[in-house]
Amino acid sequence: MEDKYIMMDALLSEKNLTSNTVTALNEASCDTIYKAYHDIFEKLTKEAKDLFNLCYNNGWYTLEEAPATKLTKEYDKLTQELEQ
Repeated sequence: MEDKYIMMDALLSEKNLTSNTVTALNEASCDTIYKAYHDIFEKLTKEAKDLFNLCYNNGWYTLEEAPATKLTKEYDKLTQELEQ
């Protein structure tokens, strides 16, 4: 398996772990458990960011350049939703 696919799989796994840890944080039944999950969450987000940077710097993860009109449209949409 190529390095690109290994790293992209690792990044996806880190993203999923981070999302699941957020749920665990929200549902922690006491402060001790919350702190333990929070420590894990901080490590996972750092690892995910490191993996993202590695993939991005190698050209394996590309970002879409959003035109200003698209940004304005999304901003207006979210603003309207928040005002409701």
